[in-house]
Amino acid sequence: MSSPELRAEAQKILSIYRFYRCDGTLYQDIDDARLDDLFDAVVAAIEECGVLKPHLPYNEFVRPSREVLRGDSGWVGHFEERDNRRFFLSDVYDFLYLFYRK
Repeated sequence: MSSPELRAEAQKILSIYRFYRCDGTLYQDIDDARLDDLFDAVVAAIEECGVLKPHLPYNEFVRPSREVLRGDSGWVGHFEERDNRRFFLSDVYDFLYLFYRK
């Protein structure tokens, strides 16, 4: 079981997906601008979270988010490929949904 604080932070990130109407989808049918906005919002939310961050997979979610925000050319270049953004977003959503849904 997870603490209420962990769940609250996870739900905050999941609400970003709902805001962009991308919860539970593979993000194949959204336009590039909306995909980019969703990616930017999720990356920022991961970097800003507190108690949840140590419970997230570091190499899969935390490090890429941090490096993208820092402007690391390798990570930025990796995520220029929209399929990489889709996989990242799908993985984040699935992880949070499986472990922290209400």
